[in-house]
Amino acid sequence: MYDSVAALQKDLDKWLKEYNEQRPHRGYRNMGKRPIDRINEYLKNGSAEG
Repeated sequence: MYDSVAALQKDLDKWLKEYNEQRPHRGYRNMGKRPIDRINEYLKNGSAEG
């Protein structure tokens, strides 16, 4: 249980950062890349692959 919304938000922010920026995704659409890598490719190229 959390004492405040701020404490919950801090843990959620930490989890989201790890989920999106540190661990690779196994899904076929990401081809093993982290979500942040796919986002950066999209922003660089102006369109998504596939």
